[in-house]
Amino acid sequence: MNFATHDTMMNIKQTAMAVVLWAVSSMVLAGGVASTPPATSAQASAPTLAPAPAPAPASVSPNSEAGWAAYDAGDYDKARRIWQPLAEKGDVRAQRGMGKLYEKGRGVEKDYAAAVKWYRPAAEKGDAESQYRLSVAYGWGLGGVEKDETKAIEWLRKAAENGQKRAQRSLAKGYEDGLKGLPKDPEKAKYWYARSKTRE
Repeated sequence: MNFATHDTMMNIKQTAMAVVLWAVSSMVLAGGVASTPPATSAQASAPTLAPAPAPAPASVSPNSEAGWAAYDAGDYDKARRIWQPLAEKGDVRAQRGMGKLYEKGRGVEKDYAAAVKWYRPAAEKGDAESQYRLSVAYGWGLGGVEKDETKAIEWLRKAAENGQKRAQRSLAKGYEDGLKGLPKDPEKAKYWYARSKTRE
């Protein structure tokens, strides 16, 4: 066996192992494959809402996880170098990562318009965190997005339905106090507060 063949086989093995480790860690972080909590009495008595449409399968590269590791370690330039090419190819977590870099001004100049540019495609693919961030942009009129309460609630609802806890609490508060253009509705407020306390 020559060195080129050996190196190719090692690269294939390493890539396969990285994919397996990434998949297992994703399932562990998500609480396992079959981790549906039992319905609470608040959920059972909650008003019936139309089910959220199933989000399109998100394209995620194991390499985007390396970007998150760099981000968590404070190496924002490395995170950007990893994420940008992946985000340009449609990797949802990389798109969210790029949005976060620009929103927070980490490793790049703070630029909410650039953050929205990256959050939007991830949100459209069903990424709950990006949906929440897009809701904030519409709610406050940030990043060149015109303030629009209707669109803010639309994205907030999508994020909440996809399990984003801050979105669920915000929606509950909106129904509780009649905020954000929502009617006062104690039953919906109760439902969203209860759902925000469950593990999804």
